[in-house]
Amino acid sequence: MNSLSMSPEFYQGPLEKLFNDNVTLIDVRAPIEFKLGAFPNSVNLPILSDEQRHLIGICYKESGQQEAINLGHQLVSGFDREEKIKAWLNTLSSRDAQTYLYCFRGGLRSQISQSWIKEQGGKILIIDGGYKRLRNFLMENINQQVERNPFLVISGNTGSGKTDLLKRMSHEGYKSLDLESMANHRGSVFGSNPTPQPTQINFENAISVQLLKEITKSGKAILLEDEGKKIGHCIVPPVLHAKQSSSPIFVYEKTLEERVALILNEYCVQRWQHFEQLENPYEKFFEFFKCSFDHIARRLGGSLYQECMLDLREAVNYQEASGSFSRHQDWIRKILTSYYDPHYESGLFKKKELIIGRGDESNLRQMI
Repeated sequence: MNSLSMSPEFYQGPLEKLFNDNVTLIDVRAPIEFKLGAFPNSVNLPILSDEQRHLIGICYKESGQQEAINLGHQLVSGFDREEKIKAWLNTLSSRDAQTYLYCFRGGLRSQISQSWIKEQGGKILIIDGGYKRLRNFLMENINQQVERNPFLVISGNTGSGKTDLLKRMSHEGYKSLDLESMANHRGSVFGSNPTPQPTQINFENAISVQLLKEITKSGKAILLEDEGKKIGHCIVPPVLHAKQSSSPIFVYEKTLEERVALILNEYCVQRWQHFEQLENPYEKFFEFFKCSFDHIARRLGGSLYQECMLDLREAVNYQEASGSFSRHQDWIRKILTSYYDPHYESGLFKKKELIIGRGDESNLRQMI
């Protein structure tokens, strides 16, 4: 990592084009930086490992920039250097569209990476300002899009299928923002998924990129689900939550039995696909749901909690014996009618002045 042999070349186009066109971005920051937050369609091919970055950081503080650059050149040399260049070139050759690279600020790490790629006959442009500039752009975009665009909030009892509705509408070209999918969480205490949620930074970045894409679609208002301030551990950006809280509401209605069937499929049948590959899958399936019940045990009350625990245990036992998920309907029905529905109705009553319509999907389509 000594002095650069070539002048750096930077991407000169609009930043929104990078996200709207799903351009591949090579992130040359260290893995620890990438894990904290990156961008959709970015791939981490670091010029420095976490340990190398740590050692160079110490050297920089103690001896200055040039000594740190010299140390970096010593650490990233020989086979290590060749393998990193090979990974960059392979990524460039495997992509049909243009590919760009960035580090934290578009500084030395990006410029050295670009220089090494050029030495091997490759060509790639740097994102001037790097990760920091892209991140600031996306955060400001959330503020701008929320201010410019009207929203229509889709409300409805737990299990109404609001997320599926948003996906259908988006697929048909309507503007929508599916926060639960981006948060990898279904919103309720039972809504966690076996796979982890994104970091807060990645959640915010996904929202901003989706907003960039949605504003090109038809329809005046952006549809989004009625969410709390948090979806699992992901926090909805305050400006977006404030807009949601003051936007008009359409109440999406389904019968109780329709909702029980939907939850049974999504929360039990589909989720089981992850557990059935594990050791002691039925017991782990039981514990997964018990953990959710434990989180709301006080609010359920001792009697209802115990009833649901018995129903859950019987459902899992019956599932193991017969392969049928049908007994899970018992605790699902109880938790809906005795816990979720009363809370939902209470919350909706406080926002009754914002309700502009009720009904099924056809009623919603007539409004938009």
